[in-house]
Amino acid sequence: MQNLPSDGAAAAAVPIDPSTATESLGAPAPADPPAVKAASLSPRARKAAAAKPAAKKPAKAPAKKGAKGGFVYKPKGPDLRADLRAFVQARPSGWGHDDWITFLDHLRERGHDTSDAEAIGLALERERLAATLERVQGMGPRRVQAVVERYDTLYSACRADVDELAALPGMNRSLAEKVRQALA
Repeated sequence: MQNLPSDGAAAAAVPIDPSTATESLGAPAPADPPAVKAASLSPRARKAAAAKPAAKKPAKAPAKKGAKGGFVYKPKGPDLRADLRAFVQARPSGWGHDDWITFLDHLRERGHDTSDAEAIGLALERERLAATLERVQGMGPRRVQAVVERYDTLYSACRADVDELAALPGMNRSLAEKVRQALA
């Protein structure tokens, strides 16, 4: 037996089809067009929807040049790695003590902390090795990083044999032979 409304009026018996059960609950299927959605609402809900003005989405601010996902990276100081790379590229055959002292003065003028010259020297040697390895065809960033992390300096990488280089992550024997020839 059906439940009767509280005012005592008899309601007509309507069978419920499971495929349309979501429509009778006011939740139309996602693919329903707006007309079907509006027709599935109760009269009170339709009246409330008509009275409510359409809310406008706030306009997005234009993204700044170089922004990724709305975040703009602003380095706090000078970029040491870029300065090291510029120094290495300007001197592909190496540098002497006078060049090194001049470079430390240049870094100090640019605002770098040069109190630990040994750490800067090691970073410079690592950058020199990376720059040399990047010139080898087939050496991508991960392979270059694996060699640099293992050997740190061009001198120690030159001392490595082909088997040691080939054992590094991402390396193979033919690529290790190319690297060995480039370092020699």
